[in-house]
Amino acid sequence: MSLSADETRFEAAGTLHKPGPIGRIVRLLLGTWLLFVCWTYIRYPEVFTGEAVPPWSTLIGIPFALWLIPPVINIGWGTNLRAWPRHVAAGILIAWVLGNNLLGGSWWSPGLGRFVWLFCLYTFGHLGLSFLLASAIATPGCEMRALPHSWTLLTRRETKEHFCPGFLNGLDGWERSRSRQSV
Repeated sequence: MSLSADETRFEAAGTLHKPGPIGRIVRLLLGTWLLFVCWTYIRYPEVFTGEAVPPWSTLIGIPFALWLIPPVINIGWGTNLRAWPRHVAAGILIAWVLGNNLLGGSWWSPGLGRFVWLFCLYTFGHLGLSFLLASAIATPGCEMRALPHSWTLLTRRETKEHFCPGFLNGLDGWERSRSRQSV
C-alpha cells in the first residue's frame, strides 16, 4: 500500500531513531528561521490587514502554508485528514477572493488579509515551535511529533511516531550511518 504525501502512517513508540547532533542543529536552525518569519508577521500585521495588496514577497508564504498545512495538522495532531486541511484553506481563500471581486471590485480586502495572516502565522508558528522542541528533546522521526513526544516524556505514556516526510529523515539516516562507520 502506498501513501500519498498528505497521508499519515504512524509507527509504534520506539520504532524510530532519535536525531543526532547535526539533525538537532538543523531542526534548531529551521525552527529559529520559521519563528523569525512569525515574528515579522506579528511585528507588521498591517502588511496583511491593510487596504493595499501586500508585496509578492509577503504573499509567497501562502503557497508554502498551503503545502505545509496537511502535515502540520495530520502529523502534529495525530490525525489522517489527508489533504483536507489544504482543500479547506484553499477553498476559503478562493471564496474570499471571488467574494471580494463581486462585492468590492478588488481581490484583496482587510478581512482576507486577516485570514491569510492567521493561517500563515498558525502554520509557520506550529512548525517552528515543533522544530525547536524537537531539537531540544530529540524527537524521533518527524519534528511535528514533538508536542506528543514531550507529553510522553512528562507522563511516561507512549505515543506513536512518524517518519519525517521531508529531507530530515535522510539527514538523520546519513548521520546515523556516519557515526556507525566512525566507531
